[in-house]
This record gives sequence, C-alpha cells and structure tokens, in this order.
Amino acid sequence: MTDDWEPVDLSPLDPARRGDWTALVEATRRAMAAAVGARVLGPGPLEIMSGWARPILAAAAVLLAILGGAEAMLHRSVSSAPARLGDARRLALLSEASVAHGRVPSGAELRTLLREQAR
Repeated sequence: MTDDWEPVDLSPLDPARRGDWTALVEATRRAMAAAVGARVLGPGPLEIMSGWARPILAAAAVLLAILGGAEAMLHRSVSSAPARLGDARRLALLSEASVAHGRVPSGAELRTLLREQAR
C-alpha cells in the first residue's frame, strides 16, 4: 500500500449536470402529487363517523321517548310522568330539527335543553 492519494472525480454523479435526472425527479414529483391529491378527495374517518350521528341521535330520541313512557307506566308516577314525557318530547324535537337541517346539535344546545329539564 502506498501513500499516493489521488482525488476521485465525483462530478459525473452530480444530478444538476444531468438533464435526464431532472426530468425523472419532476415526473416522480408529479406522480406523487396526483396520488396524494386523489387520496384527499375521498372521505376520511372523521367524515364517515360524522354521518353516523344523525341516525344514532334519532334512534336515541325514539328510545328515550319509549323508555320514558314505559317507566312512567311501570311506576304509575302521575306527577313525574308528564315532566319526563316533556323532556323526551324536547329531545325528540331537537333531534328532528337537527336531522331536518342536516347538522348535529351542538353541546350548547344540549346543555340548554338539559338545564330546562332541571327546572
């Protein structure tokens, strides 16, 4: 082994000096942008789950009305039955209005409704 050291010329590997490399990088960039753009157009998990809120809310309101009436009949509580049925009616009206307008009720709307029930 000798101490003679010759520098290695790496200039042929410089991507800036090769036109075909620039074209390859640009083609790859365009293909990736198209692939990413196509993925963005599809619905994400949050969009899919937000569509479940309307049917679940409507079913919950119906169950609340049925179970509230059943409980009132079982306990034969005349004083609390109209109040509970009124609560169920308000929840049902809120869910019906939300479904009709294609939106989910906000927490503020539910909190206001629950406060009215407590009175």
